[in-house]
Amino acid sequence: MQLKFRDTSGEHVLEARRQDGVTLVTVDGARDAVPVTAAGDGAWLVGGVDGTRRRAWVVSHRDERLVFCDGRVHRLRRPDPVHADEAGGAGAEGPDLCARMPGKVVRLLVAAGQAVAAGQPLVIMESMKMETELAAPVAGIVDRIAVAEGQVVAQGDLLVAVGPAPAE
Repeated sequence: MQLKFRDTSGEHVLEARRQDGVTLVTVDGARDAVPVTAAGDGAWLVGGVDGTRRRAWVVSHRDERLVFCDGRVHRLRRPDPVHADEAGGAGAEGPDLCARMPGKVVRLLVAAGQAVAAGQPLVIMESMKMETELAAPVAGIVDRIAVAEGQVVAQGDLLVAVGPAPAE
């Protein structure tokens, strides 16, 4: 799973993957992943690359995640994909389709390997008791479907990865 967060130092990419019952986390493409496990008392045990372990607590507060670790509070906020330009994001929307708000995937309208046109509906989402069609931001080939029908997603979660169309 890949998450993007913004804090006072800028935008960061956090990648998490499960391996042997442990979640391994890297930030901004770091070479070494750190293990993260639940401590059972609501805390998370975060391993350091030097073998040390720290306790961290994560609290959701509106659209932020507050991470308490080593006597400091780290405020993390997911970049808003709808207003990325205003938030100092990279500019134009990328090729992947991400959830613009939390909701439930009602229906998938495409399959992996399928060619899609820019603006073609790919997913129907339900949010706040309303159904919305989400369309491909660019033309290309569906590389991967990252969700299943009925799945609940958070704002910014990847729904459909779209790759470039093959050169003709």
